[in-house]
Amino acid sequence: MKKVLIIFMALATFAVSAQNRNSERKEQHKEMKANLTPEQRADLKMKKMTLALDLNASQQQKVKQLILKAENDRPATRPNRSEMTDAQKYEAKSAMLDRRIAMKKEMKEILTEEQMTKWESQQGHRRGQSRAKGNMERKPRQ
Repeated sequence: MKKVLIIFMALATFAVSAQNRNSERKEQHKEMKANLTPEQRADLKMKKMTLALDLNASQQQKVKQLILKAENDRPATRPNRSEMTDAQKYEAKSAMLDRRIAMKKEMKEILTEEQMTKWESQQGHRRGQSRAKGNMERKPRQ
């Protein structure tokens, strides 16, 4: 019985320390992301897209300008959704979707069909991940 108790305590200690490391990494990532200028964020996103989509030099410049424009147009802070009225939530969601539509139209002009297909699949994958993560944390509606 003592051995089982000691093993359980050891496993519990490891689990707690692993969770602390993950939360520290997330905090560091958020802090680093918050300290970047829009130009730096646009440059990093452009480089990631270059690696993923194999962009040429002219595409890189166009994509960087597009991302920089989007970074500058994006609101600096996200409002707290729990404090928003239904009309404000609708307006915020509508504005976000308008920005996505405009971004997609401009990306279609820059990227080839193959690159566009790959970019769209990456966008859907990212949204799916965040949606899945959010659903785990939310309580089911009744």
